[in-house]
Amino acid sequence: MKKLLFLGACLLALASRPAEAQTGGPEVLVVRITEGVRRVNVSITRPDGKSEQLGFENGAFGERLDKSGQGYQKIFATLYQQGYRLQSTFSAEAAASDVRTTLVFVKGQ
Repeated sequence: MKKLLFLGACLLALASRPAEAQTGGPEVLVVRITEGVRRVNVSITRPDGKSEQLGFENGAFGERLDKSGQGYQKIFATLYQQGYRLQSTFSAEAAASDVRTTLVFVKGQ
């Protein structure tokens, strides 16, 4: 009888908070983009604190527009393949001609 009560208590505890019993918190990845007149610099900070720096030509004029689009597409496709989803975005002007955008990606929600 004691075993039955103990088993019932364990099942009740799992039923009341099943998500917390199975998973940790979400993994948050931060992407900071600085767009200048000629170049785009991208800084990716991973959940473990490691950062990587990427860059490509800005597509402000003509055929360079395709290059910057391809640069963004490659970065975002890689993040989506790794299981990250865009959660939030905000931007601000860093200087007269530079724009900074911050993207927050989340994995595991």
